[in-house]
Amino acid sequence: MARSPHPSATPVAAGRRRRQQGFTLLEITIVIAVLGIVLGIVIPRLRDPGQAELKAQARRLVMTFRLLRSEAVLHGTPFRLNFDLDQGRYWITADDGSEGLEDGLGTLGTLARGTVLKSPVQFVDVAYPTLGATAAQGQVYTMFYPDGSIDITVIRLANHGQGYTLYVDPMKMRLVALEGSREIDY
Repeated sequence: MARSPHPSATPVAAGRRRRQQGFTLLEITIVIAVLGIVLGIVIPRLRDPGQAELKAQARRLVMTFRLLRSEAVLHGTPFRLNFDLDQGRYWITADDGSEGLEDGLGTLGTLARGTVLKSPVQFVDVAYPTLGATAAQGQVYTMFYPDGSIDITVIRLANHGQGYTLYVDPMKMRLVALEGSREIDY
């Protein structure tokens, strides 16, 4: 068996040289998959913080409506969810207008003290379709009754051109949130 005068002339050495010159398809695929996973985690966190705050405030209002409806039924007491459209805040009172934790609102915790919308989120308006009224400033409220019913209300929140429309579904007596500013046809 004749030996090759040069070690790089063997097929094994030639294969090693080829592997050192570039990446295999498998290596490139793994790198692309890892980059895709990292970008999938990082990009949603980089989006507009105002959009995230708008979505959070919309969710908070939906949860407030659900909680308040349950509390009104559970305690057999009507409650009001008050909106100060100028100050961008909302809070809960008993139907007689009394405020504070000492008036039986203790189970509602911080909601009874009020929530202020964080900038840049603001109320656009609150509408009462059954009354044919819409308010864009001042103070208004939505009633929650012991029988589980809620005043039909449409709330519009906005932030730099983006918005949410929250409306009471009259069949389910729940607040529904939709992206964008929409007209709700009852």
